[in-house]
Amino acid sequence: MDLTSFLIDWSAVAEIGSQSADELLIYVFTHGMGLIYAFVIVLMAYDVWHNYKQVKWLNKIKWIFLAIDIPRDSEQTPKAVEQLFSTLSGAHTPISFKEKMEGQFQLAFSFEIISIDGYVQFIIRTPDYWRDLVESAIYSQYPDAEITEVNDYTTDLPVKFPNDDYNMWGTEVVPVASEIYPIRTYTEFEDSVSGEFKDPMASVIETMSKIRNGEQVWLQLLIRPTMGTKWQKKAKEMAMKLAGKKAPESKKSWYANILPSIFGIFTLNNGESIFWWHDVPGDKFKKEVKKDDLPSIMLHLTPGEKDALEAIQKKAAKTGFECKIRLIYLSPHDQYNPGRVIAPVFGSLKQFSTMNLNAFKPDTKTKTKVEWFFVKYRLAQRRQNLIKAYKFRSNLAGHAHFILNTEELASLWHFPSREIRTPLLQKTVSKKNEPPFSLPIFQEDTGALDVENDLRKQLRTAKPFDVKLDNKYFENKFAKEIDSTSDGKKAVAPKNLPIK
Repeated sequence: MDLTSFLIDWSAVAEIGSQSADELLIYVFTHGMGLIYAFVIVLMAYDVWHNYKQVKWLNKIKWIFLAIDIPRDSEQTPKAVEQLFSTLSGAHTPISFKEKMEGQFQLAFSFEIISIDGYVQFIIRTPDYWRDLVESAIYSQYPDAEITEVNDYTTDLPVKFPNDDYNMWGTEVVPVASEIYPIRTYTEFEDSVSGEFKDPMASVIETMSKIRNGEQVWLQLLIRPTMGTKWQKKAKEMAMKLAGKKAPESKKSWYANILPSIFGIFTLNNGESIFWWHDVPGDKFKKEVKKDDLPSIMLHLTPGEKDALEAIQKKAAKTGFECKIRLIYLSPHDQYNPGRVIAPVFGSLKQFSTMNLNAFKPDTKTKTKVEWFFVKYRLAQRRQNLIKAYKFRSNLAGHAHFILNTEELASLWHFPSREIRTPLLQKTVSKKNEPPFSLPIFQEDTGALDVENDLRKQLRTAKPFDVKLDNKYFENKFAKEIDSTSDGKKAVAPKNLPIK
């Protein structure tokens, strides 16, 4: 059999092409296209129905916003917040087929850092039935933290643009490279000589605290617990490839096995039809099989490639979350200056970039900057879509999810160390104990001591001063009236418990 040349029989195609439009339409529908069309219609109807069920189920969920304040003298590092994220991974809920048909799906947390008029606050948005999980995770690492339930700060702000009062700049923040490559994490911000931790959160908070009255900056990390191993398998395959080893073959899908048999039939010169990649005799069309005895190239990797290999494996070893990051700047028109505010914020995010691994960039499809074709209309649409997605904490709108593990999340969102002295960053006042009675008291000047005691008595008995001695601006402006049983403070132990 001469296989030096082969041809495709186009006679059936020519016969179909010679028919009229009506005859062609009937022919297509009677030869299988009708079934495909009906299948597509059923899929679209199911998608609409399923979305309706999901929205109906989601509307039943009660969401709460928790403002977190930590003590001023806290010595915890981001490692404590990494433990917090590890605890929250327990919120992953396996969903049965019946529950999916009812519209249920995995819910997400929203970890936010906001600045309103220069006042910086850390906020967590969570379903109310996960409140105990969130509070216990925080108290386990920060026993003296204050947790206050507050209103949604985005409620009264516009969603339609152009707007008479506000102008807006925003974007989603996405990774530059594949999600299997990690960003620079907090473990790399420790001085190798002095051992001092250089908190990357310092520049973020400092930048956000310098905005003017009327301006607002919001940074949102939307995270959804996942127990899937798909991204970890992908990381393993990349690590094996870098190491020069053969990754285990993944199982082919059913259509990958069927399609070659459908579209691989050719007609040869003698009219014989064969599956050319399976049944053609001879060696001309057979693929060359490579041996698996290739030596590892680990010894020949560059230092950067070795670091990438180690970083990929390290990331895949920790719990991952599906994430979205959004950044929004709102301002009155007369103060609107995104270059003054956004550039420093993005500069702060650049701290987590590593040139041979991963970095962050604005998403070009959601960024509120348009240069060509219907600029005003498209710019207004992008602003509206982005602020709606932020306000509703949407998992579907915008860029696709990407994976960050607990260490990366703790690097991007953690409570600042005590070295950060931003004046409008809310922190709880540390408690101080009275000195022991056995300590000697200097009493040489009894007159001064009497004056001091008299002043102390006046302070204890006087009416409250009309002076704001604490910084409760945020809580007073946004706090709800909370039941005393859930005021965010640790409850008093029951009397029937043994007390040492």
